[in-house]
Amino acid sequence: MFLWLLSLVLVTTSLVLVNFSAKAAEQIHFNYGLLKISVSLTALETYAETGKVEDDLKLYFLLIDAENQQKLRNVLQFNLNINPMQLAQGLYSPMGEKLLQYLGEMIQTQGRNNGAIALREALIKTAKSQDFTPINVLQNFPGEVQFNIRKILAVNREFSALLEDTEKLLKEVKQITLTAASTEEKIDFSTLPDLRQPGNISFYQETLTLNDKSRNRQFLINLYLPSNQTQTQTIPLIILSPGLAAKLSQWQHLAIHLASHGFAVAKIQHPGSDFNHFQAFLEGKETEIFQLREFINRPLDITYLLDELERRNKLQYQGKLNLKNVGMAGQSFGAYTTLALAGAKINFAQLKQDCLPQIKSLNPSLFLQCRALDLPQQNYDLRDKRINSVLIMDPVNSSIFGKSGLSHINIPILWVAGSEDQLTPVVIEQVYPFTWLPVKEKYFMLTKGAKHLDFNITEIQNVESVDDDSLNQLVSASSPVIKSYIDAFSLAFFRAYLENNSDYLDYLNSSYAVAISEEPYTLGFLSDLTVEKLIPALVKN
Repeated sequence: MFLWLLSLVLVTTSLVLVNFSAKAAEQIHFNYGLLKISVSLTALETYAETGKVEDDLKLYFLLIDAENQQKLRNVLQFNLNINPMQLAQGLYSPMGEKLLQYLGEMIQTQGRNNGAIALREALIKTAKSQDFTPINVLQNFPGEVQFNIRKILAVNREFSALLEDTEKLLKEVKQITLTAASTEEKIDFSTLPDLRQPGNISFYQETLTLNDKSRNRQFLINLYLPSNQTQTQTIPLIILSPGLAAKLSQWQHLAIHLASHGFAVAKIQHPGSDFNHFQAFLEGKETEIFQLREFINRPLDITYLLDELERRNKLQYQGKLNLKNVGMAGQSFGAYTTLALAGAKINFAQLKQDCLPQIKSLNPSLFLQCRALDLPQQNYDLRDKRINSVLIMDPVNSSIFGKSGLSHINIPILWVAGSEDQLTPVVIEQVYPFTWLPVKEKYFMLTKGAKHLDFNITEIQNVESVDDDSLNQLVSASSPVIKSYIDAFSLAFFRAYLENNSDYLDYLNSSYAVAISEEPYTLGFLSDLTVEKLIPALVKN
C-alpha cells in the first residue's frame, strides 16, 4: 500500500514545488482562478537530465530558491520499480479510489474536472513501462491536465500549519511535563525497580487456533503463560491487537516484556486485516486491503477469545487466569479495536461530516476510517466489560468515534503517540481526542521523533514488489529507546490498574518521564490533572 501511496505523493510533490501542471507529452498547464499559464514538458525533461534551465522554465524558477530547484530536480529524477498489478490493486480498491479522488481535486482533466480516473490510468501505464518517473507519468496522462493551483497551495498551507502546530505542541507538552515534574513529590527512581528491564519470571508460549463457527472465522493466538502455575493467586491477562496488515510476530518485545513480569499475554491475529490478507490482496485474490466487516469482526475476535479462554481456563489452566479484569493494548487499527472494546461507539454522523462528499483533511487515517460509512448504519455495541484498562498506540479514532463516540469510555487509559506520526497525525488524530475522554484515570505519553511506521524511503527504489522480504527492507524496527518507554509505562500502567497496585502510580507521572527520557527521543507525559493546562494552547492553535 505504501509503495503506490508514495508514488502518488512523489508525482504531486514535484508539481507543488513550482506550482504548475501538465498536458501529456507537450505542455504543462496550471490554473489559478481565471489565469492559465503553460510550460513545456520538454523543458522539464531537459532540466531533469542536464540541469539546464530553458527559457520557459526561467519564469517559474524566479519563484523558488536554489535549494528547492535542486529538490525539484531530485524528485524528477526519482525512478521506482513498481509491480503494475499490485499498483492497480491498490488504485482500484475503495481506499485507493478515495485517495485518487483527493489527488484528483489538484490534478484535474480538461474542464477542471476531477482527474482521478486519468491519474490512475497514467500511473498504471507508467508502471507497466518499468520506468516510473514523474515525467513519464505526465507523458502517460490521457488528455489535457489542469493543475488546480489554489487547491495545491491550500493543501501546502494546511501541511505547513500542521508541522507548525506539531512543533508548538511538542514545546507545550515539554514545558507542562517539566513544570509538573518540578511540583510532584520527589522520588529517586534510581532506588526503585527499573521497569524498562525484563522481569525474572520464566514463561512459555503456545499457539491456539480458534474457530468461531458463528462467523465462519478462524484465527491464531500466541499465548504467553508463566511456567510455574502452582501459585495461589490468579494470573492477570493482557491482550495485544496489532494494526492493519500486521503479522502475528509484531509487538513481540511488549509481549515478552509483560510476560517476563508475570502477566499472561495473548497476541491475536485478525484474519480479515492481517498480513496474509494484505498479501492476498496484492496477488489479486482479494478486492480490498481489509474486509469492511473488520470494524466489527476485530472487537468480536477479542470477545470470542475471552469466551474461549474462560472455557479452557477450567480445563487447561487450573482456573489460574483472571478473566474478569482483563487489560488490552492495541496499535493503529488495533487501537481502534481496543477503544471499541472499551466502550467507544462508531459515530456515523461524524464520519459523514468528515468524509462526504470526499475527504478534505490532510489526515491519511481518514482513508481507513471513512470505509466504515459502507457498514449498515446502526448502533454497534462492541463493549466487553471484562476489559477494564487499556493502552492505545497511534489510534485511528477522531472521525470514526469523534467526541460523542469516545464519551462512552469510563475505564483507565494510557494513550501513546509520536510527534512524527505520518498516518495518524498527533495534533489532529491524537491530542484533541485524548482531551475528549471523560474518564479521570487517563495518561498521554508523547515521544519526540516517534513514527507510526518507520518507512525507509531510501530503499523504495530497490523494491519492485511488496512481499514478506521487501517489507523488512522498507519498514525499519522502532528504536530500542522508544520500545523501552512503551515497555516501562505499559508495565506501570497494568500493575497499577490491572493488579490494583498503587505503588506503581508513582511511575505514572511526569517526573518518571523526565527521569528516563533520552535524546533525541524525549518524552512528554500528561495526566488528567496536567492536560487541562494543554487545552488553552490547543485553542490558540
